[in-house]
Amino acid sequence: MLRVAAVIVNYGQWELTRKCLDSLKRSEGVDIRITLVDNNSAGDVPEWVQTCTGVRFKRMSENTGFAGGNNEGFLISGQDKAEFTLFLNNDAEITPGTVLNLAEFLKENPEAGIVTPPVYYASEPDRIWSAGGRFIPWKMRFDQKTYPSKDDLPDKAVKIDFASGCAMMIRTELFEKTGGFRDDFFMYYEDADLCRKVSLAKYSIWLLPAGEVIHHVASGSGGELSPLAVYFSERNRLVLSRKMLGPGMRTVFYIYISAVLIVKTFKFLFWQSPGLIRWIWKGYFDGLFLRVGHNNVHL
Repeated sequence: MLRVAAVIVNYGQWELTRKCLDSLKRSEGVDIRITLVDNNSAGDVPEWVQTCTGVRFKRMSENTGFAGGNNEGFLISGQDKAEFTLFLNNDAEITPGTVLNLAEFLKENPEAGIVTPPVYYASEPDRIWSAGGRFIPWKMRFDQKTYPSKDDLPDKAVKIDFASGCAMMIRTELFEKTGGFRDDFFMYYEDADLCRKVSLAKYSIWLLPAGEVIHHVASGSGGELSPLAVYFSERNRLVLSRKMLGPGMRTVFYIYISAVLIVKTFKFLFWQSPGLIRWIWKGYFDGLFLRVGHNNVHL
């Protein structure tokens, strides 16, 4: 039986985490070993966590973000001696056969480094949130809208440029070899950076339609238009562009993102939240000057 280590990171979302763990425990045909890391959530740890069987638990002394929490969970899961490691958002739920399908795919395809299932919106179960992505250099974006619904998915696995950290399985040895997620990214684009490193290591990334995850989108950061989400996504995108783009393409990207942020500034000012304006521009300038980490951000 294939052994898979699963790493989950929680931050103040105990009920969603409980559902996530329950879905993992229903996985069929695999020996799954689960590690749960709590990023120093406010309040006490619920009693059910302490008594949860089959789950290894650690509470961090500070919030280390998605990247740091998953890296810590990976270190802890090393004792499981699993060939593959699944990273799954705590606000996601996975169907019973998906873990086995992902593990078997990696086992049968030695050139594959990462595989991901399609991820659906929890609010619209037939609508796809992510099914991998294609890299668009001049935007420094990974287009995850190739397959908008379940009916649009291909019949078999396809190569992709990017797999979301919401649900990805990677060869354990490869994650260790590439150095894992960038701790200083905290959240957002750490999965894109990992995919970049996996590709540089001459492994491929795949979408496997034979699987399913549902996702309560952006609940961990407070929503897609929360200060944390807009800050870290803009900042880390700019930082990562230094690794992924040559000078000419990076100049095009800088022009593009500057124009987009000017438009967003007026949009936030008149139609959405004026309070977000400082966050997008802080992310912009911190990204330009490579100011990473999270100590300069009030979490």
